[in-house]
Amino acid sequence: MRHFLALLLCVPLMVFAETKENPLSDIAPYFEQGRINTLLDYVSNPQNEAQIYTMLGRSDKVYEFLTKYTEYSYCKLDSSAKKVPATPLVKKHIADHQVVMVNENHFNVASRALVAKWLPWFKEQGFTHVGFEAFGPGEKAAREFYFQESMMSNLIQKAEALGFKVFGYEAEKSTPDDMDFAEGFAFRDKQQAENIIEQITQADDNARFLIFAGWAHIAEAPLKYPGGKYRTMSDFLKNDHGINPLTIDTTACPYSGDENNPLASYAYKQDGDIINVGSVQNVDIQIRVPKAPPTNIGYFRKALGDAYIPNEADWPESKPVILQAYNTETGYVADRVMSDAGEQLPLYLPSGNYRVTLHSLNGDLIWDDRVELD
Repeated sequence: MRHFLALLLCVPLMVFAETKENPLSDIAPYFEQGRINTLLDYVSNPQNEAQIYTMLGRSDKVYEFLTKYTEYSYCKLDSSAKKVPATPLVKKHIADHQVVMVNENHFNVASRALVAKWLPWFKEQGFTHVGFEAFGPGEKAAREFYFQESMMSNLIQKAEALGFKVFGYEAEKSTPDDMDFAEGFAFRDKQQAENIIEQITQADDNARFLIFAGWAHIAEAPLKYPGGKYRTMSDFLKNDHGINPLTIDTTACPYSGDENNPLASYAYKQDGDIINVGSVQNVDIQIRVPKAPPTNIGYFRKALGDAYIPNEADWPESKPVILQAYNTETGYVADRVMSDAGEQLPLYLPSGNYRVTLHSLNGDLIWDDRVELD
């Protein structure tokens, strides 16, 4: 039961994303127009609220929710466990695999920032393709659901800039209403696996694939829940298609990050074996990533570029606002942050040309300009 709630987190948002009457089904315009109150008024559970605040660059507002669902007694290991840096461990293990899967907790952008940091040496090791959950097959996805968070946007743009073939592998058929949880999960994940297999089949024999997914999708065997077991994307790949991926779980037991090393991540070994505990245990490697301290709102986003804020005279003092920048050439979101009343939080942007807007949370446009940053 302790894993069930965590594993469920990867399901409801995608159900919402397929429900046409739901604002989350076409989320990009709500952000572009600053209509955040529309979304916040709609959400009916902490998971949806956490998703929205993550996309607003407010990790501090997600901290308690993230901690509640990712820290348990099993995260505390005895003194015989050996802490090892994650990056050299992953580098060592990817050598023998055509397919590497990394999962994420959608409310902790550490995994997105960490994989973005890893991309250059994945490229050096001969990886050629990067696949993303929640993007339809073949789509670039500038307006896709998860792309509306700046660290995810940066990850995808970096993959494209490095010359990877970026593809989406999301299921194309909606889950039938009469399916129970296990049937619905397997229905979606079977399609995801088949879409990945199609990419592998179309690629050269020496192509190598990095697959980025959410939570339980990378588990290599059926997972238990109170009603029985359910199959996952990685399970289908391994046991139905003969693909043995290297699976790397980053969702369990995050720790409070270090200001001096914000992406430091670790695995633990005992008697030479990697210790896997928590939300997804049927994996090869589990690493513990940091979570942003609640007092440091730009903890991960600072890696995106230099701090930028419009003229203070154009900033209302008495109401919350959303400040956002879009790349004028691609339309991709570069960064976004919500400031509460009395706050003036910056964006973090590299050099480039942007459309920068400031909205009230009900969609009133306060400031709109084209900005060139050197």
